Formats: sequence, structure tokens, C-alpha cells
Amino acid sequence: MNTSSVISLPQGVRDILPDEAEKIGSVESGIVAVFAKRGFQRVITPLLEYVDTLSIGMGEGLKERVLKFIDPSTGRVIAIRPDITAQIARLAATRLKEMPLPLKLCYNENVLRLSEPRDRDGKSREVLQLGAEFISAKASPSADAEMISMAIESLLAIKLKSFKIDIGDVGFLKSVLETLKLADQERRAVKEAIAIKDRSGLEAVLADCAAPIAEGDRALLISLTTLYGEEEVIEKAAGYTTNPAAHERLDNLRAVVDIITQNGHGAYITLDLGEMRGFDYYTGMIFEGFAAGVGKAILSGGRYDNLLARYGYPVAATGFAFDVENIVAALGAGR
Repeated sequence: MNTSSVISLPQGVRDILPDEAEKIGSVESGIVAVFAKRGFQRVITPLLEYVDTLSIGMGEGLKERVLKFIDPSTGRVIAIRPDITAQIARLAATRLKEMPLPLKLCYNENVLRLSEPRDRDGKSREVLQLGAEFISAKASPSADAEMISMAIESLLAIKLKSFKIDIGDVGFLKSVLETLKLADQERRAVKEAIAIKDRSGLEAVLADCAAPIAEGDRALLISLTTLYGEEEVIEKAAGYTTNPAAHERLDNLRAVVDIITQNGHGAYITLDLGEMRGFDYYTGMIFEGFAAGVGKAILSGGRYDNLLARYGYPVAATGFAFDVENIVAALGAGR
């Protein structure tokens, strides 16, 4: 018998040895201390959930990355959680529903995701997530700004030297697209071109649309392939459109940036109005964190005001999660 094959680990998971485990523990304790200072309380959610319950709160992308099996005692399909946010939504809408708002909850758990469908290799990946969720009666720029500032404070507390938080707002593009007479396939093509900053591809898509697109709307959509940088991109975007809903989203984003700047964190943020991540899941502001020496995001989050309503609790929510192992890699790269 080949014992090496018997004692190997499944693809996508690994042992973490003492040296790295110590570094992970240090990162976790530093971040948790910042969360506690901001009034966030930890909850612990189960590793397993019924698929039908979990699916209520998952975005379409995650539904395809769930590892699931049949519970022999009930015959129901059980999933290993691929994300914590849907579990927080379920918890808030059930056992914490009578608690006064806002709810400030945090967690420090692992999740398991199958590979992206396009990878076709079936590999899973275990992710150590440390995150926070802010659940309130209504959405507000102050809540969004608090989450981003708390993320920045957490990274500074663990002495990460070089990082940026990229901020966007999917509500802005949604408000623009809603006014255009685009077929579903055309709308998908527009979003895909903007997502990869493909100006020439986007121009070709817009030229082929069945219904004519006003020159102002065309210019705005094309500008989204380059509208990233400092706060001035908000003013540039405002100059392209008279759409009241779009201006409302820009005003909200401007307020978020102003609060973050007042908190002394303006140097750590950039803006990207063409960011498409989680377009169908998030409802407003979105953000991702990147650090020197690491090619993947060290954190991601945003506003998801429709999620808790799916569980019968129509309240607003915003949150984010750190990828702890990517942060440890960034700390190592910065030394």
C-alpha cells in the first residue's frame, strides 16, 4: 500500500504549522481588538447549514462554489459554508431580531469554496475569514465610512505598511443602466466590458445596440473604464450625467469619502466607479483592499441592503471580511 496517498490532504486545504499559526494569531488578535474598540461583538456560526436556508442569502457566484452532501438522518442537502455573511443575515433575522438596532457583529471563522466554475479543476479552498457586519434600520454614509475606517485602523494596528482600499458604488452604474433600453444580452456585454476596463470593446458593444443610446450616456459608460483615482473622479462622473438617481449615489459616495478623510484615513483610499464586483449582490458602496507584494485582495466588502429582507427582516446592512492568510503574506512581503 502506498501510505503517502492514504495520509494526504484533499486539494485546496492545508496544515498550518506553528510559525505561521503564530503569525495568524497575532493578526487576528490585533484586528479583533480594533473591532471590540468599535463596539462589535463576536458571534460563532455553524460550519454546516441546510443548502436551501443558506442559498436564500448567497449571491449567484457563491452558489456554484458550495460543497454539499446529503444528511443521512434527514435526507436534506447540507452545505459547508462558503461565506459567513448569509449566516449573519439568518442569525440577525431570527435569534437577534428583537435586539435594538444597530447590530454590530463580527466573526473569526473558516469557509470552504470550490474553485471558480471556469477553472474546471474541482479544487476547493479553505479561507480564514475575519469580518464585521453593521446592521441598521436605514443605510447611511456614516455606517459605510465607519466600516472602511475600521478596516484601515485594523491594518494599521497590525503594522501593515503599504495598502490601499479601492472604493466604488454599484448603485451608480445600476441607476445609469436602468434608464437605457438595453436587451439582457447587451446589458451583460456592457457590464463585462466595463469590468475589465475594455474601452474599445465597450465602444463596439454600444455601437451594436439595437436601441440608440444618447451621446451623454455613451460618454458616461465609456468613461467608467477610466474613472478611477482620487476624489476628483466623483466630480468627473457628475459632469457626465443629469440622472437624479446617479447623482444621489455620487452624493452618498462623496459623503463617505469626506467622513473617511475627516477620520484621517484619506491617504489609504482610491475610487473606482467602474468596479463591477458583486454587481447583483451589493446595492451601493463596495470596496476591496490590496497590499504590496500580494496579488489577491486582502479584504472585500460593501453594502447589501436587500439581503436580510430575504430572511424576513427588511433592514440595511454593510460589512466586510479580511482574508487572514493573504494579510499574513502581505506582512511577510513588506519586511
